[in-house]
Parts: sequence; C-alpha cells; structure tokens
Amino acid sequence: MAIMSAEVQELFKKVPDVVFSTARADGQPNSCIVGMKTVIDDETVYLSDQFFKKTLANIQENPKVSIVFWEGIEAYELYGTVRYVNEGPEFEAQKAWVDAAFEKMGKPIKAKGGCFVHIESVFSSKPGPQAGEQLA
Repeated sequence: MAIMSAEVQELFKKVPDVVFSTARADGQPNSCIVGMKTVIDDETVYLSDQFFKKTLANIQENPKVSIVFWEGIEAYELYGTVRYVNEGPEFEAQKAWVDAAFEKMGKPIKAKGGCFVHIESVFSSKPGPQAGEQLA
C-alpha cells in the first residue's frame, strides 16, 4: 500500500469530481465521473456507486483501478485495488452520508453500493518535467 500525503488527500476532498477508470479482463477500458467520494484513511478512498454499470462489471472482472483528479496545475493519479460493498455496517455508514447529501440537493438518488479503493501507488500528473513521477 502507498501512503497518500496530506496534499493529495486535501485535493481529493476538495475537487468536486474525480475520473474513475476501470478495465475489463480483456483490457477494454472505461472511465466515469464520480462526485460522491471520501478519504477513509492514508491508504484508502471510497467512491459511491449510484450509476455504475460498465464500471461495476469491470471491477467484478478486474479489481485494478485508477483515479485521476486535478485543480489548476495540481494533479494526481491513484492506482489501487477495489473492494466493492453493497451491504453490511461498512456500506451502511457510507450510504448514510451519500443519501443525506443527495436529499439535501433535492435529488431522489440513493447509493446502491460503493468501492473502497486501497491505494497501491500515487503519481504526480502536474505538467512539467515531474509529470508521471511516482510519489508513493
């Protein structure tokens, strides 16, 4: 596992959306935008599933994923392994805040599952000579 620095965690929390990329077992990629997300700890983030179709099928075939996020020139890529949950106390705790956030927005959307992504590496995507450097 890789430890996300405080700067990486802060930007992850701050940006409204992240790009979540998965791939089928045959390598066919898929990316989607996820707005309901949180940092669990230094090595784990959570992405809520309201609409995953291809994404869910992909992670059931291949649990390796990436997450990209940026603001201005600050940009990071996280690589990790996903564990999907849709029941139990761990899921219910995440579902509670997601459902409450959608209710506050006046949207009748409910979380149907979610991905705990255990971070294995962190890369800089900041433009310039350091682009692509592994940070953790």
